[in-house]
Amino acid sequence: QEKLAKEERSSALNLHKLSAQWRAVLRETKDKELRRDVEILSQTFARVMDCKDSSLAADLEEAEEQHAQALRSHLHNIDRLLQLQRCRLACLEEGYGAQLEALQAEFEAERCRGGEG
Repeated sequence: QEKLAKEERSSALNLHKLSAQWRAVLRETKDKELRRDVEILSQTFARVMDCKDSSLAADLEEAEEQHAQALRSHLHNIDRLLQLQRCRLACLEEGYGAQLEALQAEFEAERCRGGEG
């Protein structure tokens, strides 16, 4: 009977030791698995970030090209408008000059006629 009790105690102690060792093995296995998962996720994240960086760089380059094109187009339009305005101003100056000459001629003609009278 005493031998049986001693055997049961020994068995319980061994079972406890085995459980503790088994838990340690499971923890170590889970630790390795989680570390591997973290490494894979880290690499995946790095790849995704590289892709996004590349995409952003390409989008930025395209936006800069579009901005430069829009600026060139705007400056071209401004140049055309300035040229058009210069032509209009030249026409107005020419018309003004012609009217001024006509007015001066009329004034001189009236002055000459007025001097006779």
